Parts: sequence; C-alpha cells; structure tokens
Amino acid sequence: MKWLFAFALLLLAGCILDAPEEQTLSEPPPPPDYSYDLFVKDIYSIPEYPRLTEAYTIRTTVQIYGRYTPSAYSIWILDGNKTLLQENITDPALFQYFEFEYYAENTQPHNMRVEVQSLDPAHPEPEQNLENNMMRKDIKAYPIGFYDIYNWEYNWFYDAVGMQVKQAQAFTLQKPLNVSKIEVYVQARVPPSPDSKLLISLHEKPTSWGNIGIGDRITVGELDATEISSTASWHQVEFEPVELSNTTYWIVLEFESLSSAGVEWYRAEGNKFGEVYDTQMLDVAGYGEWEYKGFDFAFKLE
Repeated sequence: MKWLFAFALLLLAGCILDAPEEQTLSEPPPPPDYSYDLFVKDIYSIPEYPRLTEAYTIRTTVQIYGRYTPSAYSIWILDGNKTLLQENITDPALFQYFEFEYYAENTQPHNMRVEVQSLDPAHPEPEQNLENNMMRKDIKAYPIGFYDIYNWEYNWFYDAVGMQVKQAQAFTLQKPLNVSKIEVYVQARVPPSPDSKLLISLHEKPTSWGNIGIGDRITVGELDATEISSTASWHQVEFEPVELSNTTYWIVLEFESLSSAGVEWYRAEGNKFGEVYDTQMLDVAGYGEWEYKGFDFAFKLE
C-alpha cells in the first residue's frame, strides 16, 4: 500500500509541473505628466485706488508654473455678465497679462471673473491644481476726497467747528461729475444740545480778489448734531445730483447751536491732499476774514 501512495504523489507532482503557466498581469500605464500648473495670479487696477473721474486699467495676470509650457490654453474674462475676452491662446508665454481700460464714472464694483483651462492633452493638470484656474475679485473706483493716508489708517488731528467758526476744504475735478453725496469725518466730545445742527454745503470757487473765501452756494445738507457721537465716524448728507464741471469747488462746514460748543472735523497736518490754498477757516468772532491753513480735512465726495 505504501508504494501505491508514493506513486500517487509522483503522479500529482507531475500534473502540477505540466500545468500551463498563468499569464502575468500587464504593467499599469505611466501616470500623466503633471509638470505644470495654470494659475490665475491676480486681478487688480492701475492705479491701485482709482478715483472718480479718473481713467484706469484693470489687469489680470496668468502664470504657468513647471517644466513645460502647455501647447495651448483657453481664457475667459468676464465683468459681471459681460464677456470681455474668450480666446484660445496657442502660443502662451511663461507670463501673460490682459488689460482693459475703464473710466471711473461711479463707485459701483466690477465683478471680475477670470478662468483658464488647458488645451494640451499630453500634459493635463492634476485635480488639486484646478482650483488655481479661476479667480473672482471686485474692482472699484473710490470717492474723491482725502481719507486714505497711512495705508487707510486714520492718523488725524482735529479742529472744532463752533458757532463762531466756519471751515472749508477745496477739491478740483479733472473731468465733469454728477455729485449727490458728501461725507465728513467728525466727532463731538461734548454731546450737542437738541437744537444743534451741522450744515454741510457745496460752493463754487470765489471770484473775489486773491481768490480768498468761498463762492456762491450750490447746495446744502443738514445733519442733526445729536447723532454725532464722541467717537469719530463718517457722517454724510445726500442731495439731488449736481453736475460739476472740471474746476475747483469748496465744501464748507458750519455748526449752529444756541448752547453747544461744536463738533470736531478731523484733519491731517501738512497739506497731504493738496496745497495750502485748498483749506480755509473763517473766525467770525475775530477779524472776520478767511485764512488759509496748512492742513487738510477728511472728506469723501461722490
């Protein structure tokens, strides 16, 4: 019996040796070449803070990182629902930018969207890079005025506007503008009495000898002075739109009250906004003459 068992084992071993070899699995295909990344780098304006009535440029930049430059890519640039550019770039450079000219007629933002997409099948982008292919950014113009020194941080001195004092700040337009709002940066250290009000008026330039003082009043707005707190903040008056031409105008503050000391209109020393001839004060209780001052008041106009 032992020899029969041994013989059976030999037959089994022979069957295993004679069995056909299993086919080896095919090698997986090489991964795609992820050697570049299309990147919408930035959307910005030139200058950085365009003001009303100024011409400016919106620029978008596209960067391509990596060892390869794709053979082509598509780009879409939109301003809100308006398509500014939709083009296939067949000879892309390592650095590419696109510019569009604008005119600052208002302060409404432009809702810019830029998107790029590769057209090169030999060098596709990885999924984790695709989030770099689109950017949304609001670009807008800013009011005319003096309010953005020191990187938009306030560093003001202040001056009171009382019953016996008028204060005036000039601005000059480069192009015509419809104006309907004036803002001033003020505070009231002593709470104004219920009868107090702050008058903010817009005037033409003077026609008197030496151009001292202010010209005829164009429009005026009134603020309840009790709404002005002890913490400095912006306060505005709105009025029917007034069409101004490309010349110089004056903003005048006047405080009226039977019992309150006044409010403080913040200013910066050194005529950072313009020149010494664009800020004046009138001390009614003194000589009754307008005087030029070496500082600028904080205001916005739009």
